[in-house]
This record gives sequence, C-alpha cells and structure tokens, in this order.
Amino acid sequence: MPASLSLGLVGAGLFGESHLQAFRALRHVRVSAVFDTDPERARQRAAEFNIPRICTSVEELCSLPDIDAVDIVTPEDSHVEPALLAFANGKHVFLEKPLATSVEDCRRILGAARQAKGQFMVGHLLRFETKYAMIRDEIAAGRMGSIVSMHARRNRPKSLLPRYGRTHPALENSIHDIDLMLWYANRPVTRVRGYGRQMLGPSHSETFWGVLEFGDDGPLGIVETIWLTPPAAGIPLDDAFSLTGTRAIARLQLHPTALSFWRETGYDAPDLAYDPRVNNSALGCLRDELAHFCDCVLDNKPSSVLNPLDAFRAVRVALALIESERTGNDVVIEGWE
Repeated sequence: MPASLSLGLVGAGLFGESHLQAFRALRHVRVSAVFDTDPERARQRAAEFNIPRICTSVEELCSLPDIDAVDIVTPEDSHVEPALLAFANGKHVFLEKPLATSVEDCRRILGAARQAKGQFMVGHLLRFETKYAMIRDEIAAGRMGSIVSMHARRNRPKSLLPRYGRTHPALENSIHDIDLMLWYANRPVTRVRGYGRQMLGPSHSETFWGVLEFGDDGPLGIVETIWLTPPAAGIPLDDAFSLTGTRAIARLQLHPTALSFWRETGYDAPDLAYDPRVNNSALGCLRDELAHFCDCVLDNKPSSVLNPLDAFRAVRVALALIESERTGNDVVIEGWE
C-alpha cells in the first residue's frame, strides 16, 4: 500500500478549488496534475496549490503513470468522457454529483466502473455531514420508529444562478436531499410529482418543489430548492431537513448559524458544515468525504457509505421529477436498476 496518494484534478472551477482546499488538509494526499478547459484558470490553481503539472487534455492527465486517482469536478453534463478515460487508464475515480444527467450516461459510467479494477465513488457529501449522519444513526438504531414523512429545504442566493442555472435544480441541488431520503428510507421511490416556476428567465426553473412517494405504504418526501435569496442577506445556505417518524421527530437547520459576523458591510454567516475554511484549508464534510475516498483507494476497499448504484437511483428520481414538471403529470418509476 503506498504511503501517499497522487491525484489528478479534472475541473478547476469554483468547486474544484474547494476540493483543492480540502486536499490541503489531508497529509497523505498530493495533487500532482490539473486540467481545466480554461488554461489560465488551470495555471492559477497550479500556482496557488503548488501543483507541478498542468495538462492540456483529459487524455493526457488520465494517462500519467504517476497518477493513482482522478478527481472529476466538471459541469454536471460533462462527466462521461473524463470518467471513461480515467477507468480505461486504470485509475481510481472520484466523481462529483450527480453521476450524470441522463439514465443512458449513468449506465455508461457504471458499466465502465464495473469493468475497471479501481475504486469508484460519487460525491454525495451530505452522507458525511455530522448532523445528517446522526439522523441516519437514529433511524438505524430504531429510535425514530417507522418513517412517515421527510421535508428538505435547500435554497441559494440568486447571485449564483448565472453559474449554476446551467443545470435543472432537481439535479443541481435537490439531488442531495433525494439521496438523503433514499438513504434514510432504504426503499425505492415509486411515484413523483414536480412543480416549477421560472420567473427570472434562465434555462431552467429557479423555483422547484418535488413530491416523492416511497410506495403506497411508505414515507412521503418533499424537496424544495429556490435560487432567489437576496445576496445582501448575507446567508449563503438556507438548508433544513425535517423527518417525522412514529417514535420521534428530527429537525435540522443550518441557519441561523452558530457563528456570524456583523460587519460594516452587512451580515455575514460563514458556512460551518460543507467546506468551512480554517488555516487555509477546507474542513467539514467535503474534507471528510474526500478523506474517505482516499482511504478506500489506499485500502483498496469499496466505500461502506455510498454505493455507485445509490447515486444512479438518485439521478433516476431527479429525472422523473423533471419529467413530471415538464408534463404536469405524476411519473411512476418502474424497476430500480
């Protein structure tokens, strides 16, 4: 087993930079190469994070013999090519959520992963966030009883819409909560209904609600995501989760936060859950998730927290919600694989 892990980063944008900040906090990991479709951005990240090699293509990065694993943080509809190239070159792969943006592309990636020898993990980081994981432990211990309903809120500032409006919010944001609900309920979603409103003119609705049914006798779930929080409010995350069981109720809320700054420029509430920045590194569940992946690679064992099929199932539910919004009808999900 190697004493350290050499990684190549594909995609050096905003969240790619968050990954690099998290890797800074992992002593047994080094990022040895980077590729981005914007060469200047790749050069900036390489200089800031002391990455020795800037690649001119995904093919070049994936073919490097000293790279053990490839970390893919590309736009949501650009996951297939780098994943397939990484698998073909015998690399371990970490792929940011969602797995892909179509069922066909998900199956292509999963098929290649099954043929590959390395470890493969999809980035559903909330399974590594302490508060969400504690709810899962309460369910597993039987202290919640049978789950009756779940309600998730995941809202964001409208200033981020030009960047993230490229992808439907069910795949961009709500997929986090869809994955959590599948994890908590441990049973398939059988029928969905999606509702959207498009007020600001992007390519997708910036307001979306989805209703999930986990069978006729199973829980009900509601996912909400709205990209209309005023930037001046100083609240980057308006996230909450409520779960009602027959024996207990769980309430999770990330705002108001335990830490805030009242500045002359306005109210500022930093993220303390996902990738808080301390000592020039990212901590929180992003760091814990990437550390888990690296441990899986070093131990050559699949993740005990997230199976790639789980990521596929979340995409299937998100796509069914999008179809329901488009048609104005319920969508039944038949079969699960």
